[in-house]
Amino acid sequence: AQAILAQAFCSVPVSACGGFFVPLASRAYTMASEAFVDPEQYTSIVQQGEVFRKQQKWTKPLLIVFVAALAGVAVLVAQGHDWKAQAVRVRGHPEFSSKDATPANPPGEDAAATNPADEKDLSTAPEWTAMHPDPAVLKWLNVSEVKPGGTTCGFLIAPLGTMGVHVESYPDVKVYVCIKFAKTQPAPKGTIFTHCGGPGSVSGCGVDWGQHAGDDYNHVGIDQRGLGRSLPTFATPNCTLPAGSDILGDDEDETQTRKLLRLVKARAHTCFNDPSFQLPAKNNKSGKDHFNFLQFSGTDEVAEDLDRFRKAIGARKLSLHGISYGSAIAMAYATKFRDHVDKFLLNSPVPPTLSMFQMAWDSAHGQQLQYDNFAAACDSAGAACPLSMAPGGTGNALALVMDKIRQMNIQIPLTTDQCKAFFFCTSPTSVSAVYLANLQLGFSQAGDREGFKQVVNEVYTQYQAAASGDIVKFESMIVKSGQEYVAAFIAAVNAAARPSQPSGPQAALPFFDENPDTNSKPTEEERVAGQPDYHVLINQGQVAQTCVMSQSTFDEASNENYFMSRWKEVKSTFPNFHLGKSVKLFTSWWSMTYSWPRLTPTTSAASPTTPGIIIGYIYDPNTPYSWAQQAHASFPLTSLVTSQASKHGMTDDEIDRHCLPILTKYLQEDVQPVDGDLCQAPKPIAWS
Repeated sequence: AQAILAQAFCSVPVSACGGFFVPLASRAYTMASEAFVDPEQYTSIVQQGEVFRKQQKWTKPLLIVFVAALAGVAVLVAQGHDWKAQAVRVRGHPEFSSKDATPANPPGEDAAATNPADEKDLSTAPEWTAMHPDPAVLKWLNVSEVKPGGTTCGFLIAPLGTMGVHVESYPDVKVYVCIKFAKTQPAPKGTIFTHCGGPGSVSGCGVDWGQHAGDDYNHVGIDQRGLGRSLPTFATPNCTLPAGSDILGDDEDETQTRKLLRLVKARAHTCFNDPSFQLPAKNNKSGKDHFNFLQFSGTDEVAEDLDRFRKAIGARKLSLHGISYGSAIAMAYATKFRDHVDKFLLNSPVPPTLSMFQMAWDSAHGQQLQYDNFAAACDSAGAACPLSMAPGGTGNALALVMDKIRQMNIQIPLTTDQCKAFFFCTSPTSVSAVYLANLQLGFSQAGDREGFKQVVNEVYTQYQAAASGDIVKFESMIVKSGQEYVAAFIAAVNAAARPSQPSGPQAALPFFDENPDTNSKPTEEERVAGQPDYHVLINQGQVAQTCVMSQSTFDEASNENYFMSRWKEVKSTFPNFHLGKSVKLFTSWWSMTYSWPRLTPTTSAASPTTPGIIIGYIYDPNTPYSWAQQAHASFPLTSLVTSQASKHGMTDDEIDRHCLPILTKYLQEDVQPVDGDLCQAPKPIAWS
């Protein structure tokens, strides 16, 4: 607003105004913004200007210019409220909402074609639309799918890098992008990009999530560099760990953890130096004959690829929805390209400053908080949750059972076939009871509430046997419970692995053998056309996370003893009922970048002018609630919506039934909620 007023005063580009008009513009801006907050105050501006003139002893000609400019402002105010929105936004006034900031043109393709301020930006080339993108940058693979309501994918051609002395030498890479077109074209609400996190999620999730935003958006997902069908790919044997080596029988065992770190260190160097990542330069003008792809495929590059996509479809703005790690991409884009952000939604975000150690520590803390919350729910249930009746309550009883399993080194016998199917065996014919207990109480980072309830109810009899000293009975109960869990797990996996089979001549062809040159479907994490081994390679040792986070974070460890000293701090600070979950998550996070040869961190993310929504869960075990608070501080015009639920990421399940309407109303009606909105949730586990 200050620059606009300065330009109005001198009637030339603001850069030519010089320093003389800056004090005048600043004073006029202050008075004008006050008037826009309360239009009735506007009548006093001229009188204030007169006082100001006398104080400064300005000449009559300058007074005429001053009054004439204010008269021009008055005309603009009379014509509409756009200036009011600008002034209120700059002042951080609570009247400002994302609706006030909505441009006169819609966020879709028509806005791009008619916005004169962007004519010098290739992003607004009027001939490019989502259905007909710039063919030099983006081509949809199947033109028959390019229609309102259709879904298709294609390859974005992007230079490896964008900065430095080697710009002319950067080779191109291919980024797989998918889109579900709005039912009306141009899309009434523009284009929304969703990233479901990981790193590791791919385009299928981004496209599928669109049900929450509605049919008026084009929904976009991406296989970020190195993942899915994008090329080059991280899914190479040199980036994996030996099969099963990252599965520790006991995550609280120091010897096993040190062994893992040595494998991770060796992998870091073989992966970084893999020949498939050494990309030849386009020319040798700079004297650089090749570039390492693993220094050009982090979070910043995803943001740049997104903006390249935006330009290719002729859109002035993109809406962004980042879930978990996906929020890092959304924040990076809003930091780099803040003028091209429409809706902005961070769903269980990572912190805006990506310190790898701090993220590992905070995640361990999040695990402690979640399981404390689960145990507290049992304690408050009284006799309905028998374990609460133990001396010291649920937490102490669980710790006693876990300690007894460790002391006895209980192994669960399985058949060879069961071990092959179970994936998690710690020997050819058995699995550690400690590790199995960890799975039973929550298979992933996010604890399984119902699983916890079931196990806690079973643990009471195990606790009684352990407390009474009946170790024979105790061991037989642990073995029986473990074998039943493995059998149920295998049955569930087998049921999920039986998709409906195609009929006709294609029936014998497995999905992975489909031709990647003609397959135009969104990528699923386990189904990548042309790469039958992708799922195995990318998941054998956190490959996606290692490659991406090593190019997005700082504060790594490269010394084994230092790593273990901090590991011991976590173990003692977050005991987590001796389940090993907190220390497991700490090891998982911090080992991603352990001994990586060359880190390339992103800058701290922030934008003082980007409105939107941040969703944080008080008991989020994956991305702790403190990260949502940090993101809110870096993006102060957003509204922080807090949920009392114990979960990770807002979805359409029963737990989020009170919060989800806030999200959909923002996306569909452009209504930003009140900052500090609270979504109440019941206790995480109910015992009847």
